[in-house]
Amino acid sequence: MSRPLPRTVPRAPLSRLVLPVVLAALLAFGGTGAARADNAADLAMARLAMAKQDYAAALPKLTALAQQGNAGAMVELAKAYGLGLGVPVDKDKALAYLRQGSDKGNAQAQVGLAVLYDQGSNGLPKDPVEAARLYKLAADQGNARGQVSLAWHYENGSGVPKDVAEAVRLYTLGARQGDAAGQTNLAWMYQNGTGVPRNPTEAARLYKQAANQGFVRAQGQMGALYLAGLGVTKDPVEAARWNMLAADGNWAPAQFALGFQYRQGEGVPRDDAQALRWLRKAADGGEQGAIALLAQMYESGDGAPKNPAEAARLRAKLPPEQRTGPAPR
Repeated sequence: MSRPLPRTVPRAPLSRLVLPVVLAALLAFGGTGAARADNAADLAMARLAMAKQDYAAALPKLTALAQQGNAGAMVELAKAYGLGLGVPVDKDKALAYLRQGSDKGNAQAQVGLAVLYDQGSNGLPKDPVEAARLYKLAADQGNARGQVSLAWHYENGSGVPKDVAEAVRLYTLGARQGDAAGQTNLAWMYQNGTGVPRNPTEAARLYKQAANQGFVRAQGQMGALYLAGLGVTKDPVEAARWNMLAADGNWAPAQFALGFQYRQGEGVPRDDAQALRWLRKAADGGEQGAIALLAQMYESGDGAPKNPAEAARLRAKLPPEQRTGPAPR
C-alpha cells in the first residue's frame, strides 16, 4: 500500500532477519555451545589464532581437535571451509563439519544446520520441520539464536503447529540474552498486540535495545515510532537521527521515511535534493511507497525534474491498483 509516512517497518522472515549467512552468523556468536572437552584450552588458542588470521597455526590444531571429537573445533572448521579462511571454499566439508558438530550436541552447529534447512541451501532440501527440530535442540541448551529462530517458527506455524504464546515465551528468552532480532520481533508483538497486550511503550523499549546494538531494522522502527509518537514522545528530529542510521544501513523503509522528512522539512531542513536521493534509494530497494511518491514527483515536477516517461516507468513497477493517481499525502 502506498504511504508517504510509514508508521511500521515490515519484518523479513527470521531466516533472513537473523541469519542471512549461516557461517557469518556462526562467526559472530561464539559463546553458546562451547566445547566441553578437556582440551578446551587448545580450542581457545586455535580460535585466537583464527581471529588473528593466523590460519597456518590454527587449522592444523583445529583439525586434530575435530578428529578427537571436539565439537567446537568442528564448528570452527565449518566456518573456515564455508568462508575460505585459510583453505579453499568447500561447502561439502563445511556441511559435514556442521553435521558432526550438531550430532555432538553443539548448539552453534545445530543452529547453523537449521538455517541451511530453513533456506534450502548448500544442497539441503528446504525443510522447516527439520529446521525447527534443530533450533529446539539449540534452544533447549539456552542458545539465544536457537530460541529466537524457533520462536519465529512457532509464530508463523512453520514446521511446528502455530503457537503465538510459545513464540512470545521464546522471543522473551532470546531478548533477555540480548539477541537483537529477538528484541525486535518481541517489540513488534507488543506494538501490535500479538500474543501479548498491546504496549507501545514496551515495544519502544525493546526496539531501542536492539537499535543501540546497531540492528538496522530496529533503528528504522525507532524512526517510525518517533515520527508517529507511538510509545515515545513525538520528535521528528530524533526520528530523522534514527532513520539516517537505518537508511545508511540500506533499510529501504527508513530511506523512504527519511526522504519524506527531507521533502516535508520535518525534523530536518527541507531539501529536495536529499529527498530525491533517499527516495530513489528506497525505490531501488523495492519500497512501493517511495516508488509511488517518486512517480508523482516526476509527473508533477514538484521536487524532481518533470519527466512523464520516468513517472510511467516507476508506476509500471507498482501493483495495477496503484498505478494511477497521485501518491497519498
